[in-house]
Amino acid sequence: MKKGKLGMLLVSTLLLGACASNTTDKTDSTSSKEESLEIVTTFYPMYDFTKNIVGDEANVELLIPAGTEAHDYEPSAKDIANIQQADAFVYNNENMEMWVPSLEESLKDGDVNVIKATEGMLLLPGSEDDHDHDHGHGEERHSHELDPHVWISPYRAIQEVESIRDQLIAAYPDKKEAFTTNAEKYLTKLSTLDESYQEAFEQAKQKSFVTQHAAFGYLALDYGLTQVSIAGLSPDEEPSPARLAELKEFVDEHGVKYIYFEENANDAIARTLADEAKVDLEVLNPLEGLTKEAIDNGEDYVSVMEQNLVALRKTTDTENPKEETAKAEKEKTVYNGYFEDNDVKDRPLSDWSGEWQSVYPLLEDGSLDQVFDYKAKLDPSQTKEEYKEYYTVGYQTDVKEITITDDTMEFIFDDNSSEKATYRYAGKEILNYKAGNRGVRFLFEATDPDTKAFKYVQFSDHSISPTKAAHFHIYFGNDSQEALLEEVDNWPTYYRTDLSATEIAQEMLAH
Repeated sequence: MKKGKLGMLLVSTLLLGACASNTTDKTDSTSSKEESLEIVTTFYPMYDFTKNIVGDEANVELLIPAGTEAHDYEPSAKDIANIQQADAFVYNNENMEMWVPSLEESLKDGDVNVIKATEGMLLLPGSEDDHDHDHGHGEERHSHELDPHVWISPYRAIQEVESIRDQLIAAYPDKKEAFTTNAEKYLTKLSTLDESYQEAFEQAKQKSFVTQHAAFGYLALDYGLTQVSIAGLSPDEEPSPARLAELKEFVDEHGVKYIYFEENANDAIARTLADEAKVDLEVLNPLEGLTKEAIDNGEDYVSVMEQNLVALRKTTDTENPKEETAKAEKEKTVYNGYFEDNDVKDRPLSDWSGEWQSVYPLLEDGSLDQVFDYKAKLDPSQTKEEYKEYYTVGYQTDVKEITITDDTMEFIFDDNSSEKATYRYAGKEILNYKAGNRGVRFLFEATDPDTKAFKYVQFSDHSISPTKAAHFHIYFGNDSQEALLEEVDNWPTYYRTDLSATEIAQEMLAH
């Protein structure tokens, strides 16, 4: 289905001319395939997911070919013209396809329905990728602010398919029945795949697996495994003798039998590692691309993920007495509550200046439910329901907003009434917790003893010296500072008012 409107191809002046030579007016082609949508997708999983949803209702095009590094791909002028000529454009998220945000406005102007597969989904914090990428200006480490590899977990692939389906239905409601029916068939396959992963790893004899590419964080999280990534292990560059020696030591120390490489790992490198480090090499396919030959042979997302499951079970079905040595310990950082007394410095009220919103209403309306789901998987000592109950007690408050200046605080309540007072700094207190970490409360007192605002206030924000707060926990009351220091169960929490519910939830995951 071609549209009659031809949008602006590029904001960039450099590419405007190049795009013009590759563009044809959509009006000229409206007569052909009038009822068939034209959809462009970025890399293979987006293509496969979308194709299974739309069936015969659309022609689906794969933008990024197999063998192209999806992380570093930059669209050509011709590629952008093709996207502009499409009815819809499907991508994973801006942490994978980093070039998409710069084009979104022009895509909207071109009347292209932009569909983000991870819309509404919270992402894990990113980490430095384990291999180098050449961007044309020397070698650089590739990193993500947030981990984009959602599709590698069947549990989250289901969510992406549902998201793509719902957005396509919203854009093309006349095709709702076809999209719903097609998606349901595919979701049944994905649910079966998800169940096979759950069953395989429920009784795993060891939970840790060692990868060359840290792309399997969601898979590990959702199925109770631990991904151990070996920094500096490249699929394209043969390791130096020194690096081989380090790797052999790592293998011996942690009882590693298998190291998982990407599909495109260099055979010579694999043989070198296997011979020198005395370890077997197995393939885990991150599914960033499938060759035309593989697709022609019937390979698809489900079949490749089944192969990944077989490969992973070579590790998880065998015991490893040294497994615990490979697990990373919690970093003893200031944020996590590890510091010396003399590192703690006085802080002014201006560190918390600004307009702040309580997160308690977000907990009540379900905006934070994904956070609790993540927490339960990261630390299964509690269920997501138990985590939610714990944070319900912690966040509960009738103070919905707080406005803070260099020396005043105004508290706005649920009934829209407010109380304001001037405050002075009253010192700091270091608290020692049973877990071995520590916290600091910064104390303030109202200067007017007859104020109707809270007389005593304490801040805790994981910082121990002057710095602007990104969020904070607050304790307030009218009895005494000592009484507030005894409070450890209720800690109303505030983020800036210009943040959306999704942005706040994503911030919570990052910490």
